[in-house]
Amino acid sequence: MYSLDINFLNDRAERATEAGPVQTRTASDSNRPLFIGLAVGIFPLALVLVSWFLLQQRNAALQARQAELDTRLTALQAQLTEVDTINAQIAQINAENQALATVFDRIKPWSAILQDVRDRVPTGVQVSLIEQKDPASLPGAAAAAPPPPPAAPADPNQPAAPAAVPEPPPDVIEVSGQARTFNDVNDFLLTLQRSPFLQADQTRLVTAELVDNPTQIRFADEQNSGNVEVQLPRVVQFRIQSTLTTLPASELLQDLERTLAVGLPARIEALRERGVIQP
Repeated sequence: MYSLDINFLNDRAERATEAGPVQTRTASDSNRPLFIGLAVGIFPLALVLVSWFLLQQRNAALQARQAELDTRLTALQAQLTEVDTINAQIAQINAENQALATVFDRIKPWSAILQDVRDRVPTGVQVSLIEQKDPASLPGAAAAAPPPPPAAPADPNQPAAPAAVPEPPPDVIEVSGQARTFNDVNDFLLTLQRSPFLQADQTRLVTAELVDNPTQIRFADEQNSGNVEVQLPRVVQFRIQSTLTTLPASELLQDLERTLAVGLPARIEALRERGVIQP
């Protein structure tokens, strides 16, 4: 038998498709992803470099500021050293002035003391001698301690402080004389104990004894006085010992002026006006 083969493809008419022309896609050769990757990798490094540069600039500015502050600090330390030296000199001058003022303040004018004792002599008492005694020569007197050496300054560049003026022992005076009775001697002792220039607790009666009157009588007509015999009453011979007060002269200005001792009060007032002696 025979078979029939019919090919319809050759007789089919070509029809245009509605989809239009076929678009072909080609692979792109752009380097944009590489650049983006490089930028992403370089940006942190660049940020670190910029930060390091800024830090270096900041450190340089801080070092320059530190050098400037060190220079100013050195100048200030030199000025402080100079100020300390000036303060030490001022302190030394003040100490010397204070020592000088202390010397003036310890002075007790003998004219004022004698005038005060003279004003306190009662009727019936005659003072024959007022003398100053050495405190070291009196019985029971302690040996005076040597003055302490001046303290060495902490800074060798500063002048040494002047040595403190040692406190001298108080002067001792002894009043000798005659009185009509023992009561007159006691009255004189009590008035001396009230003297501002003497220490009341150190004013004491050393001796008091009844003796013949040493007064010598002379007549105008010595030729006719041979047969005249005069017998004077006996008198009390006494010795009173006292110690000068330790009060400074600045606290005795009124008493000094009362006894007309004007030289020392004038000096003390001048020192007060200059602030060397505090009122």
